[in-house]
Amino acid sequence: MKIASSWLLSLSLIASGSVLAAETKLPAPLEALQKQGFVLKGEFKAPGDLQGYAMEYQGQGTTVYLTPDKQHAIMGNMVDAGGKNLSDAQVEKWVYAPMAKEMWQKLEKNHWIAAGRADAPRIVYAFADPYCPYCTQFWQNAQPWLKSGKVQLRVLMVGMLRPDSAQKAAAIMMAKDPAKTLADYENSQGKLALKKPDAITPEINEALKSNLALMDELGGSATPSIYYLNDNGRLQQHQGLPDAETLQTIMGGKP
Repeated sequence: MKIASSWLLSLSLIASGSVLAAETKLPAPLEALQKQGFVLKGEFKAPGDLQGYAMEYQGQGTTVYLTPDKQHAIMGNMVDAGGKNLSDAQVEKWVYAPMAKEMWQKLEKNHWIAAGRADAPRIVYAFADPYCPYCTQFWQNAQPWLKSGKVQLRVLMVGMLRPDSAQKAAAIMMAKDPAKTLADYENSQGKLALKKPDAITPEINEALKSNLALMDELGGSATPSIYYLNDNGRLQQHQGLPDAETLQTIMGGKP
């Protein structure tokens, strides 16, 4: 799935509307698109007495409009007389909103270490490698928001930068108090000696694999890979160390 740093995906609940009838045979143009890899996500009534469909291809949404003869389909955006794009709302509703909701739920269910108050009004997820200096700097830059209680940072440890990254990550995750160990490690700027385990427990090993797989699924290719909701409740991604302005955006304002 292609994900840009300006990735805007709504996490609002899907409103009631037309539902797909799996038992109904689709018109030939829609079946042809499905054979090409397009996935049908929703259908709706469009202006001009056209039947509209929302489809997804490799993580990207589009709308398709069926002609009255049901033998042809037009793919792309529909605009009204004022030039307003009428397709965006349908793609958002049927493709991006469910996709984003699913990804946010995956982040919630994966293995993360929390820093900051549990009742903080804003949650930020970050994938981090123990050898990543930019992760350490992001941790330190985020402290004013964590201390003010405005943000809870949830760190998903991954092992990707060095051969023993996974062992170091496991040392943090397997510690008696992972949150304190992570904080001590990052506050020492990565200089704190970690006792790397002789053997990583199956549970932690699976968690590390799952975190790395999820990072890849979300399009993360660098650490830190940061995910958060903006003021409109839409999922955003930032890769690498954010600058001061971007950091304030991620954290939802001033500390």
